[in-house]
Amino acid sequence: MHALSRLRCFASAKNGLAAVEFALIAPMMVFLLFGAVDLIDALGANRNAQNVAASLADVVARDTEVSNAEMTGIWSAADILMFPESAATMDIRLTSVMIESATVARVVWSEGHNGFAALAANSVVTMPAAMMTPGSCIIMADSGYHYVPPLGFLFGSGVNMSHTSYRRSRLVDPIPRVA
Repeated sequence: MHALSRLRCFASAKNGLAAVEFALIAPMMVFLLFGAVDLIDALGANRNAQNVAASLADVVARDTEVSNAEMTGIWSAADILMFPESAATMDIRLTSVMIESATVARVVWSEGHNGFAALAANSVVTMPAAMMTPGSCIIMADSGYHYVPPLGFLFGSGVNMSHTSYRRSRLVDPIPRVA
C-alpha cells in the first residue's frame, strides 16, 4: 500500500511539469528549426542554379555571334547569379542546336565549363517536342550544382541539382561561335 500511495502522490504533483513538457518538445522543435534552415537554403540554391541556366541561355539567344571574350564574361556571370552560393564548383554548358526536322536536332557548337564537357559538333541531341521547329536554332544551357548544406542536418553531405533551359535565337539562325 505504501508504494501505491507514493505513486498517487507522484501523479498529483505539479512541480516540474513545464520542465518535463519542454524536455519532450524541445528535440522536435530543434529538428524543425535546423531542418527548415537547410531546406530554405537548398531551395534558394536550386532557384539560383535554375536561374543561371535560364539567364545564360537568354543572353546568348540575344546575340548575333559569340566570341571567346563573351564566353569568359558568361562564365563570370555565373558567380553573380549564384550569390550567395559559390559558383566555383558549378558545371555549365552552352550549346547551339539547329533543328533540321521535326525529329532531328544537331549541335552547331558547344562549350563546357568546369565539369560539363562540350557536346561534339554535328551530334544529334534530344530536344522537347515543342522546340522542334525545322530551320530554327535553339540555345540550350545546362547547369549542374552540388549543394552542400550549411548545417548538414537535413541533406547530410549534399544534394545534386541540375537544370536545362532552352531559348530560341532571336536575331540569327544559327548563332555563330567566333574567336
